[in-house]
Amino acid sequence: MEIKAKKIIAVILISFLFLLSACSGGNNQNNDLPKDKTKTYETNYISLSYPQDWEVIENKDFPAGTPPSTIVILTANVKNELFITNINIAHNILPQAIDSTDYAKQVIANQKATLQNYNELSREEVSIQIGGKPAKAIMAIFEGKRLATDPVIRFIQLYAVKDTQAYIATASMLPTEEEYIQNAAKNVVKSLNIK
Repeated sequence: MEIKAKKIIAVILISFLFLLSACSGGNNQNNDLPKDKTKTYETNYISLSYPQDWEVIENKDFPAGTPPSTIVILTANVKNELFITNINIAHNILPQAIDSTDYAKQVIANQKATLQNYNELSREEVSIQIGGKPAKAIMAIFEGKRLATDPVIRFIQLYAVKDTQAYIATASMLPTEEEYIQNAAKNVVKSLNIK
């Protein structure tokens, strides 16, 4: 159990390295996740769909060192000795209202400056639900690492803002992760709804 906790802490710390330095509903239709094989994680503020065989780690079970901005962590059912594919949702309060696109640009610029070997693979505008209405959000896919000795990690992030409430859905995985797991992680990130 101690090894699992250490892996989860490492995953969280790598995933949130750049989130902490970034910037101090309805139902989203996502046909890529079969409804009969998914569950919904929901709070008063967010909801998202995830594969039913993934593990949900909530606040009360977070390992020590988990950033306080973390709402939930989801881990893939396929365990890798080096890195466990995971998704986390973070929440930050911004000093003033900003749209999701501008927030995404700020966060991406900080990550580019923070991560070693930063390599943006794609960036696209997606439609999600914010406050029960369709809204534009940015999803970026990039790779990088915190330290020279760390493995390169692939990140899929979606940035959404409602007033001054900013949310980032981050999927983290090895670039060599099975394609079906990478696709599942991307679909979970895209399913984020802000209430």
